[in-house]
Amino acid sequence: MVNEREEIRRRVREIVGERPIRWTDHRTTKGDFPGRDWALEVFDVPDAEQRDLTHRLWGLLTKLWDEKHVALLVLFHTPENTDRYYAWVREEHAAEMAGAT
Repeated sequence: MVNEREEIRRRVREIVGERPIRWTDHRTTKGDFPGRDWALEVFDVPDAEQRDLTHRLWGLLTKLWDEKHVALLVLFHTPENTDRYYAWVREEHAAEMAGAT
């Protein structure tokens, strides 16, 4: 059985594609911020695609709020910033995808 957080991550993946997606934790953020418990990070998203993806995610975001009172925050990282700061998430993602098949 899939827990609620993984179901939400799966639904976001359906919208944003096979990019690395992970819940925010101490490895990708420094310090705390409001909403961190429900913040997903999506990597390798060019600036030019972020607005469209935000619009495509909007229905899910509002549904999660209306049904579960979950204020999901989605943070995008460009390919350049993924290279610079988070290249390891690609390896983690590849291992996860290999295990899913």
